[in-house]
Amino acid sequence: MPCTVFFTDEEWTVYHKLCEDYARNELESTFAQRNRRNQFNKAAMVHQTTTGKLAEWGVTLHCMDKSRKITDPDMVIYKATKKSFDADLRLDGEDLHVKSQSVESAQRFGTSWMFQYGGQGFGHTDPLLKKENGYVAFCVVDFARKAVIIHGICNFDTLRKRLREPVKETLKKTKRCIYLEDLCEDDFLDII
Repeated sequence: MPCTVFFTDEEWTVYHKLCEDYARNELESTFAQRNRRNQFNKAAMVHQTTTGKLAEWGVTLHCMDKSRKITDPDMVIYKATKKSFDADLRLDGEDLHVKSQSVESAQRFGTSWMFQYGGQGFGHTDPLLKKENGYVAFCVVDFARKAVIIHGICNFDTLRKRLREPVKETLKKTKRCIYLEDLCEDDFLDII
């Protein structure tokens, strides 16, 4: 079921720079919010956002190769008040959220994907955790191999009850995770 999107050296250079530039510019509008979620390491934040955008591009390019109708990732920098939990992409007119993790993170904490669970103030809980449904693509970005591994796409409604606390102690109050080991083949939809 998993598939891997390999970038050429030239593609990787272009997409990595695009995503890293986005992450650095976006940090200014999200740093205070992330601090309220017990996140303080700016370099880690840039890396995580870069990872997320690379995963979105990997999913987009894979779907385009399969002649599917998919939107490009949103590369606009929004003010903090305009940020949302809207879907990252639209696949054949349906919302598609893209969750990502780097290979290094997967090796440290287990292959898993985080959802915002809590924090101080408005906008600290991902609506998917409570009521909204949608498709979620689970990806791992391999920077060394210049690749995005798409583990598959699931309907989040069937996974909600399998959320667990993250391994990292400082994130237990503000995040919930889906672990790859908790997913089975039947969870993945045959849509890409």
